[in-house]
Amino acid sequence: MSHRKIFLATLTLAAASLAVGASQSAVSQPASGGPAAEAADLNGFWTHGFSLGFDPPPEGGPGPVHDIKTKAQMRAMGQFLVHEADASNPILQPWAAAEIKKASEAEKRGARIPSKQEICFPSGVPNYWTHPLLMQIVQTKDYVVFLHARDHQIRIVHLNKPHVANPQPSWYGDSVGHFEGDTLVVDTIGLNDKTPVDVFHTPHTAKEHVVERIRVVRGSGGDKNLEVRFTVDDPGAFTISWTGIETYRGVGGPGGAVDPVGGGDVLQEEVCAENNRAIGIPDVAIPTETSSRFR
Repeated sequence: MSHRKIFLATLTLAAASLAVGASQSAVSQPASGGPAAEAADLNGFWTHGFSLGFDPPPEGGPGPVHDIKTKAQMRAMGQFLVHEADASNPILQPWAAAEIKKASEAEKRGARIPSKQEICFPSGVPNYWTHPLLMQIVQTKDYVVFLHARDHQIRIVHLNKPHVANPQPSWYGDSVGHFEGDTLVVDTIGLNDKTPVDVFHTPHTAKEHVVERIRVVRGSGGDKNLEVRFTVDDPGAFTISWTGIETYRGVGGPGGAVDPVGGGDVLQEEVCAENNRAIGIPDVAIPTETSSRFR
């Protein structure tokens, strides 16, 4: 895909202003109603490569759809990777399994169905976490904002507030959160059914409810990682609730990652606009804000 890189001047200034408030040690009430706990500091830049599918929970139990190949085999294929989802995962209702099979068969024929990201639509939850490249987190006492270099993707989590009543289904739904010790717990409802949950085109319905637990963890070498653990409940698409994990690496610092679209505390942007095209993907009309397909 051909892309322009544009400095997000406005967002960067806003992020800097918000970070000042965040540096004053935001405090939130845990869900139990117990004593206040000091919130973890999620501020900063985080990145990972192109998603090969979510990881399952290490303790076992119902997990995400995965490729029939190992991740090592997938990485070895590089740019010629063909996703072949395991549609026999018992979390899937029959119609959802059929959707995954259709997408895998199309990809093997060389007629891959483009992802929402590739045709400029928002990604939904938890598919948001498959975004490659740089992400900035801006945290204050009132909310946490996720700013992504990829395609204007911005997500806001309001802290210590209830859900709005009867939210209209939308791409990112209604997300509210609170801190439990070092972990940001995010509860999201009100999602539309226009996005997949992963890179395998696994569908969901408007009944989807997602709970994410986000925290900073240290790697074996002391490097910072952002662990995103989420649980999906959707009686319209899945037979049971299931859990997946995605991990981002911290950018900069000792042992930190280097990202091709960021550095020096500046978030750049990969723009999906102006009739861009991705190599190997059929031409698809770019949505506009007035298009009924976009809403």
